[in-house]
Amino acid sequence: MKNKFHDLERKIRSLPEPDYDKKFSKETQNTIHENLLQLASSFDKKKKRSGRLMKRISIGLASLAAFVLFAVLTIPFIGDKPSSTGSNKQGHQNNKVTTIDKNKGKNDKDANNQTKTDNKLTKNILYENTEYGFSFTLPKSWEGYKVLTDSWDGISSDQQNKLIEHGKILSIRHPDWTEEKPRQDIPIMIFTLNQWSSLSKGEFHIGAAPVGPTMLGQNNEYVFALPARYNFAFPEGYQEVENILENQPLQPKNIGSDQK
Repeated sequence: MKNKFHDLERKIRSLPEPDYDKKFSKETQNTIHENLLQLASSFDKKKKRSGRLMKRISIGLASLAAFVLFAVLTIPFIGDKPSSTGSNKQGHQNNKVTTIDKNKGKNDKDANNQTKTDNKLTKNILYENTEYGFSFTLPKSWEGYKVLTDSWDGISSDQQNKLIEHGKILSIRHPDWTEEKPRQDIPIMIFTLNQWSSLSKGEFHIGAAPVGPTMLGQNNEYVFALPARYNFAFPEGYQEVENILENQPLQPKNIGSDQK
């Protein structure tokens, strides 16, 4: 292409130099001017067509890029739909075949409750007193306990301060109790029904405590009570005894005529 332009340039230079005064008249100049304008106009049109072509190419490339981006973002979701549908379908099938045995759940619950009850029973021991008619539930750790017998005295409430009543106190003692390291006993005061009635009326009092004993239970002949301020010294194990008493461990039993 460059060789052709060089050949054309040499041919033009080889032409004789024109006589500008004779050959370039006003008419000739106007003709040359018009030709130049036409050439410029033709070049401008080509340039505009080239610009429009480039614009179209740019628009086409932008559209292609947008399509590719859309395809990249959309195809994974389209690919996931069958799996999601299959999963829902499978889940629907599972719901159809899954059954709930309500009776089985109830039986399992009953079995668990029975197991807990059995475990609870195996962790406790029972002290039974047939003389006064009651039983007392103790933790397994109290196995080997001892029962000590003491007495309480009832002082008249009048100014004479006479001893007018007395009765038994049964104390359940922990097996780890020693002289060097005593532990809290569980004392149980025994009252006849008449004695308890008199005490409740204020006809006598026991000790110097401003409050009376606390009832634990009663049967047809006796009332069982906890002494006031029984743990005033707070020996070792007093909190355990409080926890035992909170669970209502004493269960009274009526005494028959043949046991009197």
